[in-house]
Amino acid sequence: MMPCIALPIFRDGLNLLRNDTGIYLFCTSVYFLLARMSHETKTDTENFSDIEELFQIETRCRELKKEKNMLKDSQSESFELIRRLEQHVKSLSKARSEDKKHIQKLEKELLNCSQEIDYLQDQLNVRNTEVNCLIEHVHSLELKLADIEDLHDKVDRSREELKRSDSERLLLLQELDRKEAELQNSALCIEKLEESIATMALESQCEIESMKLDIMALEQSCFEANKIQEETTEERARMNGIIQELEAQFQDAQKIIESLDEENKELKEKLDMSEKNARLFCQGIEEWLQNKDRSYQKSQICLSKPEDKLSILKEFGTCGEVLGPLLSQLAKECRVDADSRTKMENMSRQIQEYELLVKQLKEELREEKLKAKEEAEDLAQEMAELRYQITGLLEEECKRRAYIEQASLQRISELETQVQKEKRKSFAAVGHLHEV
Repeated sequence: MMPCIALPIFRDGLNLLRNDTGIYLFCTSVYFLLARMSHETKTDTENFSDIEELFQIETRCRELKKEKNMLKDSQSESFELIRRLEQHVKSLSKARSEDKKHIQKLEKELLNCSQEIDYLQDQLNVRNTEVNCLIEHVHSLELKLADIEDLHDKVDRSREELKRSDSERLLLLQELDRKEAELQNSALCIEKLEESIATMALESQCEIESMKLDIMALEQSCFEANKIQEETTEERARMNGIIQELEAQFQDAQKIIESLDEENKELKEKLDMSEKNARLFCQGIEEWLQNKDRSYQKSQICLSKPEDKLSILKEFGTCGEVLGPLLSQLAKECRVDADSRTKMENMSRQIQEYELLVKQLKEELREEKLKAKEEAEDLAQEMAELRYQITGLLEEECKRRAYIEQASLQRISELETQVQKEKRKSFAAVGHLHEV
C-alpha cells in the first residue's frame, strides 16, 4: 500500500526536477520501479522489506529535493551518485525479480500447505470425533466403575440392612398377625354396623310408615274437618235462607201489624164514637127518664082517674116503640164492639206471638252464628295445630334421619380409612418382605 501512496509524491518531484536531467532520469527510474513494486505489492501484501526500502527511497528523494541546489556545484559527485543509484536500482530490480520468483514459489508452497492444512483439518475433525467418542466411552466406563464401587457399597449396606430387616421381618410378621386380627375385628364391626344400619333403616322405614299413617289420619281428620266446615257452611247458608224467609215473614208480619194497627185505630175511633154516642144516648135517656119520672110522679097523683092511666100506658107504649129499636141498635153496637175487642185482642195476641217468634228466631240466628263462628275458629285452630304437628314431626324425622345418616357415614368413613391404613401397612410389610 505504501508504494501506491509514494507514486503521486514522485510524480510531483519529477515535475520539479525536469531541468536537472541526471536527477530526472534517476527519479524516473525510481518512479517506474515504485510503480512496478506497487503493482507487485497489490498482488503480494506480505513483502514488508520492499515497503521499508520504498520508504527509504521516498525519504531519499525528499533529501534529494533539498540538496538540489547543492548538487549544482557538485555535478560530478552527483553523476557518480546517480551511477551508484542506478546500480543500486538494478541490484534492487534483480533482488525484486528474485523476490518475485521466491514469492511465487512461496505462494505455490502456501497453496500446497493450505491443501495439506485442509486435509489435516479433516483428519483432525475425524480424530476429534473419535477422541470425543473415546472420551464419552471413558466417561461411561468411569461412571460404570463408580457405579460398581457404589454397588459394592450398596451390597455392603444391603447386607447390613438384610441383617436388620431379618429382625424387622419378625416384628412385621407379628405386627401383620396383629393387624389381621384387627382387620377381622374391624370386619366384624363393619358387619355389626351394617346390621345396625339395616335395623335403623328398617326402624326409620317403620317410623316413616307410621308417620305416613299418621299423616293419612291427619289428612282424614282434615278431610272430615273440611267436610264439617262445608256442612256448617251449608247449614249457615240454609240458616241464612231461613233467616231471609223469617225476615220476609217478619216484614209481612210488620205490614200486617201496621194494617192491624190502622184497623185498631179505626176501630178505636169507631168505639170512641160509639161510646160517645152511647153516653150521649144514655144521658138523653137518663134525662128522658128523669123527665118521665117526674111525669110518672105526677101521674101517680093522677092515677085515680082511669083516663090518666090510659094516657100513661099509651106514653109508655110509645116509649117502648121508640126505645125498642134504639136498644136493639145499641145491643148490636155493643156486640160489634165486643167482636172488635175480641178481634183486637186476638190480633194483639198474634202480634205478640209474632214478636216473640221473631225474637226467638233472632236469638237462634245469633246462637247459630256464634256456634258457626266458634266451630270455624275451632276448625282453623285444629287445622293450624295439625299443620304445626305435621311440620314438627316431619322436621324431627328429617333431623333424626340426617343425624343417623351422618353418624353412620362418619363411622363408615372412619372404618374405611382405618381399613385402608391397615391394608397399606400390610401391603408395605409384604412388599418389604418380598424385597428382603
